[in-house]
Amino acid sequence: MIDLLVIGFGNDLRSDDGAGRVVAERIDGLGLPGVRVISRSQLTPEMALDLVDAKRVVFVDASVDATEFSAREVEPGGAGGVMTHHGDPCSLLALAAEEGHTPRATLLEIPASNLGMGFDLSPATAAAVEAAVEWIVGRAG
Repeated sequence: MIDLLVIGFGNDLRSDDGAGRVVAERIDGLGLPGVRVISRSQLTPEMALDLVDAKRVVFVDASVDATEFSAREVEPGGAGGVMTHHGDPCSLLALAAEEGHTPRATLLEIPASNLGMGFDLSPATAAAVEAAVEWIVGRAG
C-alpha cells in the first residue's frame, strides 16, 4: 500500500485547466518516497483500483469557481458509485469503497480564469500551483 496517491487532472491544452496536471508533474519530478502520481485529462472509473492501494489520495483540479487555492476533504458520494466515461472525486471514492477500501481524500482546487487554447498558466493560477505543490510536499512522507 502506498502512503500518498496524487491525482492531477484537467485539460492541459486549455491553459489554466491543466493546472492539476502541472502540479502532478511537479510532484512526480520530486521523487518523494511513498508517493505515487497519476496525471490524466479526466477521472475514469478504472482509476478506483488505484485508490484501493492508497492510504491517502489528493485530487488536484482547476476550478473556474475558485477564487483562491483551497483544500477540502472529500467523501464517497454521487450516484451510488456509478460513473460514466468520466467523473468526480466523490464518485471515484464511492467506486473504491465498493472494492473494499476508501482512502482519506482531499481535493485541492486551483483557481482558473484562462481556459483558452494554450499551455501558459495565468499568474494567479501559477501562484496557486506553487501553493498546491507546497501543500502536498508538507504532507508527504
